[in-house]
Amino acid sequence: MRYQLEKSMSLMSVSRADGTTIAELDKSFWTERATVVIEGRPWSFGKDGGARTGICESDPALRLSATRPSFWRQGWQVTSGSTTYEIKPAGVFISAYDVFRDGTAIGASGKGSFWTNKPWVDVPDDVPAADAVFLLWIAFLMRARAAQSAASAST
Repeated sequence: MRYQLEKSMSLMSVSRADGTTIAELDKSFWTERATVVIEGRPWSFGKDGGARTGICESDPALRLSATRPSFWRQGWQVTSGSTTYEIKPAGVFISAYDVFRDGTAIGASGKGSFWTNKPWVDVPDDVPAADAVFLLWIAFLMRARAAQSAASAST
């Protein structure tokens, strides 16, 4: 199932390939935080030290966490309950990412075009919507960081 991030100012929406909107994200300005509603349930995406977190406000037991296993690599490890995902670059000079679940490749992430930072993620239908939205959020953060790094390197 493909999930696409659509952006309008600070408000973003996540839709499936069929056009159904499943999440709304209100990104905080200048930070890697957002207030999120996924399929009608309120979540908060934020930071806890070096980790990025996703916490369901109506059921705090539903938690997502993303950490970078290594400072030297761009990949992130995402934990959702007993499931571990990893999202990492597909290659050195490639702007796509590969998505793994428990060590097995299950999908990919890319962006709409060269001129935009609107990512998408393709994952199997059995990946819960909250996990897919959080993976998409991490892909968005990875792209934003890469763009900031490229911009600062060119000045």
